Amino acid sequence: MLQEVIQDYAAYLKLDVSNGFHMVQDVIDNMLTRLEELSSVLQMIRVKNSDCNSTVTQDIKKYRNEINLLSKKIETLISVVSRLSLNVELLENQVEKAEHDFGVNNDSKLKNLFKPFLKKKEPMLTKNALVVPDKLKLETVLDNFENLDS
Repeated sequence: MLQEVIQDYAAYLKLDVSNGFHMVQDVIDNMLTRLEELSSVLQMIRVKNSDCNSTVTQDIKKYRNEINLLSKKIETLISVVSRLSLNVELLENQVEKAEHDFGVNNDSKLKNLFKPFLKKKEPMLTKNALVVPDKLKLETVLDNFENLDS
């Protein structure tokens, strides 16, 4: 009986270390395989990113002069539009003043149409001299565009 107890304890304490190490070795090999796959994917991403960066950089260098030229043309057009807007505003003010001086009322169009003919002529007193809007020569704007091209 003592012999059986000793054998039972010996079997109980007997460890299968090689089987445990084999499972750990399989897990480590599996992790190494996945790390190698991840490393190769990251390397491909670096190469693609480098190619993309060089392509974008070349495109930026290629179109830089055209973009600068276009921005100068846009700035010129903005100044022309602002100048024209100012001139239109001056003309509108002068038209409103002239309508007021001649007594033009926009309520009744037909009545206002004949009013200048029926009204007695009075000498016009010019209190304020007419403000002549700035003359804008479109040739100068076009020349400016041509100068920007060269």
